[in-house]
Amino acid sequence: MLVNMLSQRFMSIKTRIFFIVGIFIFIFSSEFLFSGNQQKDEFKELNPQELTEIQKENEEFDEFKPLEVDADNDDEFSEFKDFNEDEFNEADTNLGSIFNGSIKIKECQRNEEFFNSSLLWVIGILLFTILAGFLVRFKTTRNLRGLSLLIALIFLGFYKGGCTCHIMSFEKSIIWLVGVDIDWRHLIWFLGLIPITYFFGKVWCGWVCHLGALQEFIFKPVKFEIFKGTKAQKTMIIIRYIFIATLITQLLITNTNIFCKYDPFKVVFNLFSVKTLSWWLLGLLLISSVFINRPFCRTICPIGIILGWVGKIPGASIIGLKGKCVSCKQCSDSCDIHAITRNDKKKISTLDTKECITCGNCISACKQSGITFVHKSKKHANKIDFKIQDFSDPSCSN
Repeated sequence: MLVNMLSQRFMSIKTRIFFIVGIFIFIFSSEFLFSGNQQKDEFKELNPQELTEIQKENEEFDEFKPLEVDADNDDEFSEFKDFNEDEFNEADTNLGSIFNGSIKIKECQRNEEFFNSSLLWVIGILLFTILAGFLVRFKTTRNLRGLSLLIALIFLGFYKGGCTCHIMSFEKSIIWLVGVDIDWRHLIWFLGLIPITYFFGKVWCGWVCHLGALQEFIFKPVKFEIFKGTKAQKTMIIIRYIFIATLITQLLITNTNIFCKYDPFKVVFNLFSVKTLSWWLLGLLLISSVFINRPFCRTICPIGIILGWVGKIPGASIIGLKGKCVSCKQCSDSCDIHAITRNDKKKISTLDTKECITCGNCISACKQSGITFVHKSKKHANKIDFKIQDFSDPSCSN
């Protein structure tokens, strides 16, 4: 029952409003309760126990101080005349270096543990994405998509804090390409999605992405045609291309991850932000998500563009027609992401596979069982017109 409820748009409009309000209440209350200590960085600070141990070590170094010699009892300390104050200072400096070195060693050990733990998480995420690639291909398991998104939202979002994430991995990959020394484990997430998308389609976007999951749980299908038409889809695509060009330019010039500082998803998942702009972006994200399905994915996210390009490679797994089509528009009505747009005058639905998130809704909606997974080729192009014809006939092509 729970799975069916999640697969049927998850919530009523009132529940979605309460969900948004609840997020804001939870964030503000948590900020007072935790006093901002819930912020999650890539490298954790020293915990109190480690600081106490280091302070004790430092107190031991304080015993090595230059002796204050009384001028009247100069003979009593004559044996120490050759060991002057400069040598004491030098010794103290060496001890300080040892002390600082111990901190660096502990930091390196801690960072190594962090990277190893994160690497296991990334491997698990990629394996889960591969599993989703199989689930979407069968009618009985396609109903599990809502549950899959919920799991991703809980674990990758609220549990892991939404950072590190696939967007950060993409940014690190761009910086690495220009010669900046980047730990290779930062690159695995983004680079791993490329072959998975080639063989299974954009299942990451439709089944696993925690950023998309948050937006989709809030979204309520509405009758605002302004967000559904072909012009609206082209406008969103243009905005996204402008953003990714700006993002890559910024990364190449500054070699720094500026986006992460203002990421509205981090505000939701980490329950903290010192950036006022982040709060404004969060409000914009939540409100727009009610009326537009995945507004961030369709206007900002660079990953969707890259994975869409992967679908243009010959042999890549994409959604296509491989059977009868009666132009019934069931597919376009079921596509909440509007990768399938409808021209009612011509009675033709057009699929843009680059925008498709491989959710599988159109496959389930097609009563003719004509929509399925195909391999990118001349016959199965990236833009497909769903019109009255029989694609099971070898003479038919796009």
